[in-house]
Amino acid sequence: MRREFWRRAIQSRKGESRVAATARCWFVCLAWLSSGLPLVAQAAPIERELHFIVTIDAQQDWKKNDPKHPGDQSSKATTHQRWEVRTRLMSDGVLQVRDLLDPDLDSRMEAKTIFLARRAKKEMEDSGQPFKVPHTEAEKNALMQHMQEQIMGCKADETCSHDMTMRYAALMAVIEHPEALEPDTVPGRFLYFLPAKACLEESRVTLDMSIQGTRFNKDVDEFIPFTEHRSADTVNARDGLPLCEHFTATIDTKNPKEMMRQETVFIPRPEGVTEHTENGHTSHTQESQPLVAAALDWVNDVLRYAPTRGIQSASLPIPLSLNGNSTWLGLWSGTAKVTIEWSFDVVPPYTSGSTPKP
Repeated sequence: MRREFWRRAIQSRKGESRVAATARCWFVCLAWLSSGLPLVAQAAPIERELHFIVTIDAQQDWKKNDPKHPGDQSSKATTHQRWEVRTRLMSDGVLQVRDLLDPDLDSRMEAKTIFLARRAKKEMEDSGQPFKVPHTEAEKNALMQHMQEQIMGCKADETCSHDMTMRYAALMAVIEHPEALEPDTVPGRFLYFLPAKACLEESRVTLDMSIQGTRFNKDVDEFIPFTEHRSADTVNARDGLPLCEHFTATIDTKNPKEMMRQETVFIPRPEGVTEHTENGHTSHTQESQPLVAAALDWVNDVLRYAPTRGIQSASLPIPLSLNGNSTWLGLWSGTAKVTIEWSFDVVPPYTSGSTPKP
């Protein structure tokens, strides 16, 4: 399927119908709605466990030159952080022609649309609801009505609503492009690894941060020393979704090194205590604690295309405030020494009561 075909698919058209516009909108949505469809049982599913540990040691200086309040405004900060994540993804074992995480955006959109549409069609057929690509306006409107009824029928069940939205997003995307459902004529090479129902989730994020310095305090119109200490040790933090729902991976079986792609590396945000002392007053706040942004970006870059196991280290500049507060303005400079060790190994299928220990 030519790339230009898929580029045209998301361009606006004058005079297009409401259904056609909706289908085009759903197609665009698929650019980021890549996971969430439940996996259909296959003869030879493959389960892999993604496990990585990231350690960070960072030092940072802050300086501010304020002509309105000339004087020394500076600080030194240090932080040690450790991120550990373990979760599982499952493949149905079917080799696919296209890379679901192709670095080329047009190719990725094509792969996601085709895969999700075919899976949604099969799920509907397996549940006794044969799917026929609608052609007339009446048929298209009937499909939209059925979609709305099923999503409304989920009521407050977030998983149901998510699955139904994904299913119909895929089907609506192929209303004008039914060739997406046609079988491939060349052998596949990519395994897709997606979240599985009742997937495992284990994470632990620890953080310790100290800042000491002097800054202008407008309340007393003086330069005042201050200290700040942040700490966290958070196990299995959640943001409303199972951990595995944040991950999608592919493996190229034709590559001699079996290279993997990870779409986005998710680190659960830790909760902890911030203790700030200034001008004789100390505050204690329970709040979400900041991860080192430069380290998170680097980890994503490392695992975006990598062997299924390895270890890497880097020294990264950190031009943004370690504590996430840039309202003081000024200049931040420093270095974060970061190491990641990871694996994405085949594991026996998970069964109740067999949760592996981290």
